[in-house]
Amino acid sequence: MPSRVSSRVYNPMALELWFENVMDEWEAHFSEEALRRGREIYREGRISGVELSEKDAIVHCTFARKDTCYAVIEWRGHRPTVRASTEDDSLGRAVAAAGLYEIEELIADEIAPLPFQPKAAPAAAEVDGRLPAPPPAEERPAPPERPARSLRLSLGGVRSGLRLTAAWADVRGGRTAAFREGGEKPTGDERELLVRLTGMAKEAGFVYRPGSADFLLSDLERIEPFFSRLRRRWEDRFGPLELDFEALQMAEGVRQVGIVGRAESAGEGSMRLDWRFRLGERWLDPADAERLAKAGRGTHVIKGLGLVRIEPEQSTALADWRVAAAGASEEARTWPRYMVFSLFGERGAELDLGAELERWRASLLPGGEADGSPEALPDFLRPYQAHGVRWMAKLKRQGCHGLLADEMGLGKTLQVLSLLARSPIAGKDGLIVCPASVVPVWESEAARWYPELETTVLRSGEDFGGRGDAAASRLWIASYTQLRRHKHLLDGADFGYAVLDEAQQIKNPDAKVTQACCAIRAECRLALSGTPLENRLLDLWTIFRFLMPGLLGSRRRFEELATHRDAELRASFEQRLRRQIAPFVLRREKDEVGTELPPKVEIDLVCPITELQRQTYESLLERGREELGDDLGAAMQSQTMHFFSLLTRLRQACCDPGLIPGVEADLEQSGKIQTLLARLEEALAERHGRKVVIFSQFVRLLRRLRPILRRNFPGIAIHELTGESKDRAKPVEDFQAGEGSAVILVSLRAGGTGITLHAADYVFLLDPWWNPAVESQAVDRVHRIGQDRHVFVYRMITRGTIEERIQHLKREKRELFESTLGALGGAEDLKAQFGNLEELARLLPSD
Repeated sequence: MPSRVSSRVYNPMALELWFENVMDEWEAHFSEEALRRGREIYREGRISGVELSEKDAIVHCTFARKDTCYAVIEWRGHRPTVRASTEDDSLGRAVAAAGLYEIEELIADEIAPLPFQPKAAPAAAEVDGRLPAPPPAEERPAPPERPARSLRLSLGGVRSGLRLTAAWADVRGGRTAAFREGGEKPTGDERELLVRLTGMAKEAGFVYRPGSADFLLSDLERIEPFFSRLRRRWEDRFGPLELDFEALQMAEGVRQVGIVGRAESAGEGSMRLDWRFRLGERWLDPADAERLAKAGRGTHVIKGLGLVRIEPEQSTALADWRVAAAGASEEARTWPRYMVFSLFGERGAELDLGAELERWRASLLPGGEADGSPEALPDFLRPYQAHGVRWMAKLKRQGCHGLLADEMGLGKTLQVLSLLARSPIAGKDGLIVCPASVVPVWESEAARWYPELETTVLRSGEDFGGRGDAAASRLWIASYTQLRRHKHLLDGADFGYAVLDEAQQIKNPDAKVTQACCAIRAECRLALSGTPLENRLLDLWTIFRFLMPGLLGSRRRFEELATHRDAELRASFEQRLRRQIAPFVLRREKDEVGTELPPKVEIDLVCPITELQRQTYESLLERGREELGDDLGAAMQSQTMHFFSLLTRLRQACCDPGLIPGVEADLEQSGKIQTLLARLEEALAERHGRKVVIFSQFVRLLRRLRPILRRNFPGIAIHELTGESKDRAKPVEDFQAGEGSAVILVSLRAGGTGITLHAADYVFLLDPWWNPAVESQAVDRVHRIGQDRHVFVYRMITRGTIEERIQHLKREKRELFESTLGALGGAEDLKAQFGNLEELARLLPSD
């Protein structure tokens, strides 16, 4: 801090008066911003002068370029009022605050300030503007003698902090409060002690309280440093400090609290949870424990125990449990049993399980209770499918809910129907929610394998009721759209089973369809998805929000940990998450269980780019640079729609320049279509009866392709399945059952889920989907149980374009998904992967 060069003008009475003023809690009358700026001005030595009078104080301040201003401080009713020469009121109050700090320093600098005693006689007249000189010291009356006094300081522990009192002790043992009004005026030496005490108390964090004439250190974090670092210095200056029992406990230092949630069984599917706080071997009083639980992180005072600390990790765990309490009875402190697996139960707050709960938990872990089913299962189930049915039945018995994450094509639908048929929940209907395109699949599979199951498709006008109690339970099948439209009926419905098929449909936690699904009440909830994690870990959080609310904690905390910058912390979180969800996720891949399934060969087929495609592509990219600039992040944030529209147009140019408005082109002017026709000619000529599936996102491209296929392959049956197909089942059935070679054109949206195309052995992806999980869903319409031939999958990629860049990004996303139940890694987005628009989309020269 710069040395002080300010001028100070004052008289004894003014000094006395301003000493009493600054003893008040004057900082409480200034804003935090004014105090912050004031301390800055004070530390930088910008106070150039202070003039004290009995009426006011004038503070002069000098800034850069010799700009000056002043503030006038008056004391009215135990509080300062401020007037300033500047129109900036906030600056004026900051200068006043700096001036008050300067006045405190002035008072502390006085070695032996004497109390000012006004004379009884009228004041002498001024001579030449000056008061007459005081009489010589030998002519002044001697002050009356009194016994010498020493200053005694006492510290007491109170709930709000550490209390400091000062008293004068005389030789006879009497004590007088040092700061109480109305007492004897202190001598010069005594006054010096009080000034020093005031300055040191303020430095240590104590605040003077005029009403009780004491000081309070309410910042509990500064109490331990006071005893460990400052106590000796105080005792060197003022003598031994007197500490009461509570202060002695505080002087022992801060003690770490242990937090234990005692969990006991509270009936089937529930547990009772009581929080207890422990210091060493001693359990805290329930009232103190409740207060600490509400207070959260930091240092606290416990009567009889001194200072205790709750670490941030412990506070976070308690906060997470409070958030999860939305699904628990706060009055009874009861929770679903599955919360013993909670993500935050392993850090900060220990769970102490009762014997029955411990046995229950162990039964869900690997090597625990064997899976079992109350009914014998049919022979048509493959061994791994029978295991899946028993696993789901076990979760139901234990009051838990699960995610069946088998790879696509392994028969998740059949496993669930077997569970519903062989382990029914008496008196309650079941509910299947699935994409609209899959509704007929559930109907036909139920009719084929379990005709005794009564199924009803949810349509407008249905209300989940209308039948007597004696009626047998039925199975409702609802599309996600219909469920959203019937959400208002869910409050009055109570299902036995509720199953979400293609559960990744609810990956957006804010979507209305997600809210509708989470409003379903059911005794047993199941989620089915071969791709539960399409892009980010939050997809998984949302599915478990449906299955077991509260298990993964709050959305905010989950996202914070999943995307944390600290790689070590993020890895630790992912490891705990993997361990936590393991009992509730069953994942099998074809290579593990489908030994009779032939291999799948995946090939990236790099296609040439024609001159027309090149011109169209470069024209689109140049126009995009002009409209969006080259800052990829800014374009994605401020012009999202324009940015993704540009990317879509670039992809269309890679497939067919004729898809671009204003471009006239035959489809065969596409290098990708030229390559496709050559490959089809080779594949269809090899064997009679060969069947081919061609996927594209762009329906118009499929329509332009159909007449070309008819012309080039006149003897081949051509089928089409898009979102506009009125009867989606018919083209699939004709393709599957028809004799001879055939080609089916399928839009990714319409045919990516819920259909079976295992009659085919060739798959062409004209414009590879950017999301590898969605792309895999489409491919596995062909490569699934029932397939008896090798499957060849061709991803058609135009050389040197954005498609090659995106294919690289897809490999990373595929690694993310494939590690969902393993390492749970993270994936880079476009902004992180590519520095700018040029790097993402520029056209590279052909080899």
